[in-house]
Amino acid sequence: MSDLRKKIILVDDIKSNLDQGRNILKPFYEVYPALSAAKLFAYLEKVTPDLILLDIEMPEMNGYETIKKLKADERYADIPVIFLTAKSDESSEHEGFELGAVDYVIKPFSAPLLFKRIENQLLIAQQKLDLIAARDAAEEASIAKGAFLANMSHEIRTPINAIVGMTKIAAKTDNTVKLKYCLSNIENSSIHLLGIINDILDLSKIEAGKFDLCNSSMNIEKMMIKVCDLIIEKIESKDIKFNIILDTHMSMQYEADELRLSQVVTNLLSNAVKFTPANGKIELKVVEIEKGEGYSVLRFSVKDTGIGLSEEQIGRLFTSFEQAESNTAKKFGGTGLGLSISKSIVEKMDGRIWVESEVGKGSEFIFEVRLQRSDKQENAIIYGNIKPSDIRLLIAGPDREERNYFKSITNSFGISAEEAENVAQVVDLAVNARETEKRPYDIVFMDGSLADEKGVEFIKNSRLRPKEDHVVVMTTYMDGNKSEGVLNSIGIDKFMPKPVFPSAILDSINETVSDTAKHFNITTKNTSEVPNFSGINILLAEDVEINREIFMSLLEETLVNIDVAENGRVAVEKFKSDPNKYNLIIMDVQMPEMDGYEATKAIRALGVDRAGSIPIIAMTANVFKEDIQKGLDCGMSDHLAKPIEVASVVEKISRYCSAVTQ
Repeated sequence: MSDLRKKIILVDDIKSNLDQGRNILKPFYEVYPALSAAKLFAYLEKVTPDLILLDIEMPEMNGYETIKKLKADERYADIPVIFLTAKSDESSEHEGFELGAVDYVIKPFSAPLLFKRIENQLLIAQQKLDLIAARDAAEEASIAKGAFLANMSHEIRTPINAIVGMTKIAAKTDNTVKLKYCLSNIENSSIHLLGIINDILDLSKIEAGKFDLCNSSMNIEKMMIKVCDLIIEKIESKDIKFNIILDTHMSMQYEADELRLSQVVTNLLSNAVKFTPANGKIELKVVEIEKGEGYSVLRFSVKDTGIGLSEEQIGRLFTSFEQAESNTAKKFGGTGLGLSISKSIVEKMDGRIWVESEVGKGSEFIFEVRLQRSDKQENAIIYGNIKPSDIRLLIAGPDREERNYFKSITNSFGISAEEAENVAQVVDLAVNARETEKRPYDIVFMDGSLADEKGVEFIKNSRLRPKEDHVVVMTTYMDGNKSEGVLNSIGIDKFMPKPVFPSAILDSINETVSDTAKHFNITTKNTSEVPNFSGINILLAEDVEINREIFMSLLEETLVNIDVAENGRVAVEKFKSDPNKYNLIIMDVQMPEMDGYEATKAIRALGVDRAGSIPIIAMTANVFKEDIQKGLDCGMSDHLAKPIEVASVVEKISRYCSAVTQ
C-alpha cells in the first residue's frame, strides 16, 4: 500500500457495518465513520478526505441523493466516491456511475478486493492532481515565456535603436564633442546588447545540461577591480555610496572560473544599482567562512538600501523568465534571467545563493562558493629599505566604518594608522606631527568629501603643505575629474579612486615612501604604457573584413605586424610558404572553405619547421568548456572570446611571444 495515511470517510447507517469497515481500514488509513449523510457533511466542514465510501440505502438521505449534493458543491465535486452497497442489480450500478461514482463494490465484500479498489482510485486521483499541477505549471511557464519573449523584444530593440540612431547622428556631424558622445552611447548600447545575448545563450546551455565551468588561476581582488570598473559609472550616475570590503585574512589566489564568478557578482551589483534610489548605499563584502585542506569557502554579499522584496517575490526570484513583479521589466528593464543563471553558476561551484530582504528596507543577496586555493599566494610587499612599522599614516574621513576598514588593510601590511574625521583635525595632527613631534606623516589619506570648497579654503589658509605632507585624496573617478584642478592648485596631485582596494593603498604607499618606485603586481587602473610589439609578426585568419579591420585597429598602437588570411585554407598556405615568419597565429573558428579547426590540424600536420610549436589562438564567440576543449583537441594553444578585448589580446601576445618582447 502507498500513502498509508490517506483520509477516508466511511458512511453506513448500520453501526455494525460501520465498525467492521473501520476496523478493516484503520491500520492503513485515517478513517472517519459516519452513520448518516448529515454526519458526512459535518465531517466535510472540518476534513478534506481523499476518498468517500458511501452506502446507498440510508434513511433521510440515501446514497444517490448524497452524491448529487456532493457533486453540486465545487468544494467536494472532485472527491472520488465508491459506492459500498448490497444492491447488486445492474440498473443500480449504472445509476451510481451516472451520478459520478468512480467504483461500485457489492456487500458482502472481500477485504483484499476492497483495498485494491481503494488503492486504484487513490492512485487515479493522485495522477489527476499531478496532471492538473503539471498543466497549471505549463500554463504558467507558457505565460512567463510569452512575457519574457515580449520583454526580450523590447530589451533587444532598445539598444539596437540607440546604436542605429546614434550612428546616423554621428554620420551627420562634424562636431568632435558630439561625435564622442554618439560613440560612447553606441559602445554602451553594444555592451548592453551583448549582455542580453549572453544571458539567453547561457540559459539555453543550462536547459540543455551543457553548462560547465572552465577553471584557471585567478585573483579575487583583481576580479573585483574588473567588476568595479564595469559597474562604477552606473553607481556614480545615481550618486550611490559604494563600498567593497575584502577580508584581509583570506587568500586571494584560487583555481576557479573567473568569468562565471565575476558574472554572478556583476549581476547582483547591477540589480542593486537598478533598485537602489539616488543617494542610496551599496556594500559588497567578501569573507572566508571556511578554510580546509586546499580549499576555501568564500561568502559574497551585496547589500543595498533599495526597494526591498516581499516573501512572495523572493519565492520567484531565482526562476527563469521571472522577476519580482510583472511590471518590473517595464519599470527597471532586464531580462529576468540573471538570478536564475547566477544560481546555476553558484551551484556548479558547490555553493548556494539566497536573499534576505524586507519591503522598503533594502536587500542583501548572499552566495557562498567552494574554491580550490592556489599553492602560490601573492604577499603584500613594501619595497625599499623601509620597515612597515616605521611608516606613519593618517586616515581622514567622516565615515567611521570606512576608516576602520582602511585601518584593517594597513594593519594587514604591518602598518599602524591614526585617524581624523574632518579637515581641521587633519591640519592639526599633520602640522603637530611635522613641527612638534618632528616625525611627520608619510602619507595623509583624505576622503574626497572633505576636499569640498570649504575644506580646500581651510587647507589654503593653514600650515598644511600637501605636497610636503604627501596628501592623497580618496575619491571616485568622476569626483576626481570635477575637483582635480582646484586640488592641484593647493598642491594635492595624488588621487586614489573609490572603492578602495588593498593593492591601491599599497601602491600609494610604495610610490610615496619607498626608495624604489616599484608597484605591487595588482593595479587599480590600466596605467601601463602601450606595449611595443614591433618585432612580432602575427597571422590573423578571419573571413569577415570588418572584423579584420577592427582587430588591426585595436592593436595599431602596439606596432605589431599583422598579415591577414580570408579563410583557413589561405592561412595554411601563408604559413606553409614562410613558417619562420610568424610568431603567433590567431585563428577564427567559423570560416568558409576551411574552418579554424581544420586549418589548425592542417598546420600541425605539415611537418615543417615550427608547424608543431607555433602558438595558435582560437578566436571565437563560443567560449563554453566543450568549445574550448574542441580547440585544444585539434591542436590550438589557447582561445580568445569575441567580441575581442584589447587587454586580452595583449596578454596572449605577451605570454606566447615573451621571447620576442623581452
